[in-house]
Amino acid sequence: MKEYSINGGHAVFGKGEFTYQPVLDDFQNAKFIGIMTFNISPQADSTLLGALKSACSNGTNAIIITNIPQRYLSYYKPEYAIAAKDKIELYLNQLNPKNYGMRLNPYFTFKNHAKIIMTENIVYWGSSNFSDESSGNFECGTISSDKELIGYLKDSLFPDVQQKSVPYYKYNFAVAIANLDSLIPACKIARQHLFDAAFMPWADYDTNFEEKWIYRTTDSGATIEFLQGFMRFFSKFEDALNVVDDIIDEYWELDELPEPVGTLKTLFEEYKSTYESFYETISSLFEDLKDLARYDVSDEACRKIVNDYGMEAYDEQLDYYAEKAMDEASNEYEELIKNSESTIRDALDYLDCIISYFMELNSHLHQLLEIDPRIDNTGVSITFL
Repeated sequence: MKEYSINGGHAVFGKGEFTYQPVLDDFQNAKFIGIMTFNISPQADSTLLGALKSACSNGTNAIIITNIPQRYLSYYKPEYAIAAKDKIELYLNQLNPKNYGMRLNPYFTFKNHAKIIMTENIVYWGSSNFSDESSGNFECGTISSDKELIGYLKDSLFPDVQQKSVPYYKYNFAVAIANLDSLIPACKIARQHLFDAAFMPWADYDTNFEEKWIYRTTDSGATIEFLQGFMRFFSKFEDALNVVDDIIDEYWELDELPEPVGTLKTLFEEYKSTYESFYETISSLFEDLKDLARYDVSDEACRKIVNDYGMEAYDEQLDYYAEKAMDEASNEYEELIKNSESTIRDALDYLDCIISYFMELNSHLHQLLEIDPRIDNTGVSITFL
């Protein structure tokens, strides 16, 4: 491969390799991948599609806009329609968002001949398609890390072409599903962390030495650091789920509201009402727990010795009052723990409810997935998927 420096980037020429290899190398570091290509690789073990799947599995969101070769506006002979049907089926299989953790948003534009492969850090544009076969051709193009150019492509060009393209799904719930797919296990982990902070396994004669979980009354894992991390986790919920609201708003402006979107709106309104109550309760819970999280038995015992028993705690009386102060501080701490039990149990119950709601919402979104009928214009009846 030969490279020539130009302002803001460099030109690349090559054969037998991907001329946009630096962009591929950045896939694993990227939060966004944008691909505009005339065609993709047909083989199931495509190196490029494998790299895209790997990036998406790590949480990267990707957009691919492609043509479908052999798909035409009309077909003069049945064999042409059958050939187009086969190619359409291939593309739908290769770009199925479910294979990319629902983090790939495919679009089809049937007059596209542009070739752009980019992340939020680096971009290639030139003659190479996003297909393994392109590496065998003599290809050329330009690679740039110019932030202004990348921002224009990501925030203006791609959205503009998307609006003029046909999405993979008739109702584009893929991003919402990907967010929920991540939120559900994360929420379960958060719930387990809160449980572990407040409960411990116990076995004695009363339990017939069968282990059960009891509320911790002598110490608590609900530290300031724990609560701060817990709140940061929950602050991500609103942004992650706003995409569902955006989808509803997009379709809500239509004169005739599609039934699936109406169902989704009802579910989402119920969710928002539930979540508002949930967040209010969680916020008040954390206010209650702050005193517990900030309480330090040793510091409080020292304070008591100085402020409460300063006149008596000297010489031979020091040990007595030190023990007395420690006992009082420990009792106060245990009382704080006991007083927090009901709020912690309420929080766990709310977490169970919100997890169930996320699962229900995600299930309904999956049921509403429908491949856009405009993609297949052949009129050929072939069993698909």
